[in-house]
Amino acid sequence: MKFKSDINKLLHLLCRIIHCFQKERGGLCLYLSAPAQQSSKQIKVFINETNTQLDLLKQYLTQSDTDLNELQLGGFNKLEQILVGFQVKTPFRNNLIKCHIDIRQVIPLYTHEVIIHLIYVLIELALFDEGNNPAEISAFSNFINWKERIGRERALGVMGFALGEFDSELFTRDFKILLDEQEFNKRSFLALASHQQQNIFNQSFTAQKDLDIFYQQMEAEEKPKLDANFWFDIVSTKIEMMHVIEKELIDLMCHKHSVNFEKIENRLFSSSEKQQILEFPLFRNLTDKVKDGLFMSSNVRNYKKGSLLFLEGEPASRIYVVISGWVKIFKSSADGQENIEHMLTSGDMVIESSIFSSSNYNNNAQVSTESKLLSFPSAIYRNWVGKDLTLALNSLKYLSQSSKKYQQQIDINRVKSSTERVGQFLLKEFIKQKNPNTILLPYEKTIIASVLNMKPETFSRSLKALKKNGLSSEKQQIQIKDIKILCSYCDKEISESCQFKNNYECKHQKTINQLQANP
Repeated sequence: MKFKSDINKLLHLLCRIIHCFQKERGGLCLYLSAPAQQSSKQIKVFINETNTQLDLLKQYLTQSDTDLNELQLGGFNKLEQILVGFQVKTPFRNNLIKCHIDIRQVIPLYTHEVIIHLIYVLIELALFDEGNNPAEISAFSNFINWKERIGRERALGVMGFALGEFDSELFTRDFKILLDEQEFNKRSFLALASHQQQNIFNQSFTAQKDLDIFYQQMEAEEKPKLDANFWFDIVSTKIEMMHVIEKELIDLMCHKHSVNFEKIENRLFSSSEKQQILEFPLFRNLTDKVKDGLFMSSNVRNYKKGSLLFLEGEPASRIYVVISGWVKIFKSSADGQENIEHMLTSGDMVIESSIFSSSNYNNNAQVSTESKLLSFPSAIYRNWVGKDLTLALNSLKYLSQSSKKYQQQIDINRVKSSTERVGQFLLKEFIKQKNPNTILLPYEKTIIASVLNMKPETFSRSLKALKKNGLSSEKQQIQIKDIKILCSYCDKEISESCQFKNNYECKHQKTINQLQANP
């Protein structure tokens, strides 16, 4: 019971610290918007509030009878490192007179260097207490991420009004993306919440009329009649209300002692989608308990072409699995060029590095075609990997196969000519799509060229070279008169999955038959 009490107190402490950092982020944007007119008194109050909570955390960790460092929680054990690192990067918190930070740097600095990390630790701690219902934790995770996005909305709005950019096309686009993400988190919370969680929400949550009017003006493309101070105040009212709710949600988790959890149905996706997902190798042969636990913490969402999932260096807060469509994994060079490392499709995991340990994303991910993705909070997925051997082995097998596939593409790009690379790419798509005479290019030609490590004009020349052998192309469609045209680009591994190998004189068929005869 003492251990449970320690976890409960830590959850509330972290919740207050996150709330203080969110307030400080918005307040600093307000102060920097017009430091000559704005008094520094209010932002100093916000910073002092945060520091008070940080001191309470240090004091509690020092005096606690439970050795919390022995919990082997990746995020929690990095907590001191995160907070010290943030203090090093924010010396202005101790002397606002020497505050030379650009207002545009405030949101990414506070968001990615401290707040997202603390949210991750909060969820990790909640998961560690086995007395908590995983479904309620997933709902809670969506709620605090919803609140965090409202916090970003507050800071972004202050910045927009301060810089006179609120009605610019770029700023409006970014703002609407943030609102869409909020709506997704809200919908996910309400779909996953238990009856008790929903009651807490319904009793405390009220709509903000001033904000509703502002959103209507945005939709009508009217210039909002607000200033930075008024914006800060009306959004802060909503965030304070959300803070009351998140504390009550923590109390609900903390004061439950029954292991007979309420059975909650995830209303975010259909039974047919669930069945499709369970056919993916990553989720095969799992027990009903593990499947239920995973699906209760998961979200399914449709993404438009061009949607960014994450950027390199951001905390790896979610693990994604592609249900349909294509996702591009890439790095950006210093000169702004994209180096595409993977193209992922149905059944593929978008982020692999955070399966077994907490980390930052080491590349960028963007949706290349309209797609549907399944996602899990990283901490929740890792929690199940640690509990279930089958899921852990499935994950290891997937990582091994993914690494092998990536290395094979590197080898192909290194040793084969551009025409050979294009020919083999088309052959693989031909086999995969199973159309008798047609290949539909799965994504843009510029992306294919990048995957094959060539320039777009080189890809076009290679296609022209193949046309001499009987291929024809129109936009994203390739017509093939005879499959034998592509057979010269085949290898033993590709031939094993080729549905046409028994219909033609396949040069690899003899080897395959020998292997089958002598297993």
